Amino acid sequence: MNSLQFGLKPHHLQLICDVIERQSAVTSACFFGSRALGTYKDRSDIDIALEGDALTLNDLAAMLEKFEQSTLPYKVDLVVKHQITSPELLDHITRYGVTITP
Repeated sequence: MNSLQFGLKPHHLQLICDVIERQSAVTSACFFGSRALGTYKDRSDIDIALEGDALTLNDLAAMLEKFEQSTLPYKVDLVVKHQITSPELLDHITRYGVTITP
């Protein structure tokens, strides 16, 4: 990975992947929005779509808490892909999402 993949330093990207991979209910995750499109700004948030039929609100809350307590200098927004009701958002994630964990 180069030094600023998705506008993130390698250790920040690794931190994100570590938090997600520690959550056993997550089967895959992808960036979407400005980080995936390459249109991010210095302070852009990080939008992550998660897949996993067994994901619960407690799982999401635990991941968000880990992100907030970490050294990550960006806000993280998590969505569960199968719970998205907006066809436009689902289409955007499907077309432009970039997988970050298998």
